[in-house]
Amino acid sequence: MKSNLSHAGKQFIPPLLDQFWFHGPNGYHQCLVGEPAGSSIAKSKEDSTNFMFPLDAAKSTAVQLLLGLSYLHANSICHGDLHLRNFLLRIPDLDGLSIPELYHRFGKPYEVPIRRVDRKPGEPHAPPHAIYPMSLSIPANEVHDPEIIISDYGTSFIVSQTPSLTLYTPSLYSPPEDFFNESITQPTTADIWTLGVNLYEVLGERPLFETFAWDRDDTVAEIINTLRQPPARWWKSWAKRSELFEEDGSWVADFRRISTPVFRRLRQRLWDMGRGETGLTCEWDVSGGELRALEDMLRAMMTFEPAERPTADQLLRSEYMVKWALPAWERHRRQKSADPIDEEQ
Repeated sequence: MKSNLSHAGKQFIPPLLDQFWFHGPNGYHQCLVGEPAGSSIAKSKEDSTNFMFPLDAAKSTAVQLLLGLSYLHANSICHGDLHLRNFLLRIPDLDGLSIPELYHRFGKPYEVPIRRVDRKPGEPHAPPHAIYPMSLSIPANEVHDPEIIISDYGTSFIVSQTPSLTLYTPSLYSPPEDFFNESITQPTTADIWTLGVNLYEVLGERPLFETFAWDRDDTVAEIINTLRQPPARWWKSWAKRSELFEEDGSWVADFRRISTPVFRRLRQRLWDMGRGETGLTCEWDVSGGELRALEDMLRAMMTFEPAERPTADQLLRSEYMVKWALPAWERHRRQKSADPIDEEQ
């Protein structure tokens, strides 16, 4: 497989820096060495005051994720497990820190003893202590020039070499074809749906689909709540449908009396994502069409029929990316290239 080294998305895929083998009490092990990274986007949001990145930082992150996915798909690789805990933030200038500087910035590592729950002696090869990792988290609201890495390729595969496919994506991000046990013959389109669900959360404060304990049927109900009914073959085969929906797609009468559910379509959820709920308070360029363009892009990514979803390259040429997201990323790149000049002056 040949890799296009000039592809702009390559920089968001972690390189393999080295590898080595060693003998241990449990066998012969291969170790892969990659670049160090900071916390995940999920952890960064959890540690923030408002669960959001600044708007330009969020847009820049969205571009980087699409570029990275474009690079993977250009090399016939399906990631298969895209979610916010697999998107990591690079730590600026980490390579240039000495060990004392590293400890001063992030704190020294410390160890805690390991004891068996039954208080018996440990096995001969059991470690006597564990070392807590350094905290490399940066709160999302303080991230102004994000650089991301798409990590975790444990379930990734080369499309042309994989006759059958099992997705390991968390149910909240899984494409509908996986819920309805349909053969996934176009796996890269599954990545597109999954990234669409993620981008809503990257750009705002909350998940797109909000369910109880990530239950699969609850997620299907949320998908329908957001995007309307799926194709008839899925709608009719869904075993739990009659508990929630009438045949025409309305809520069942008993369910309405219990919880008074309302439909919250994608457009309403864009207003609810934490960027402002009116034209006057919204951070989006509503009058210029940004909210509509974002809705168009996300709706295309979450098209029910896998064959109708756009490719990552097509999405990079979408109105939202061209007019609003890519300019934010370009501003970030220009600022980054200008910083060393400013320091010399």
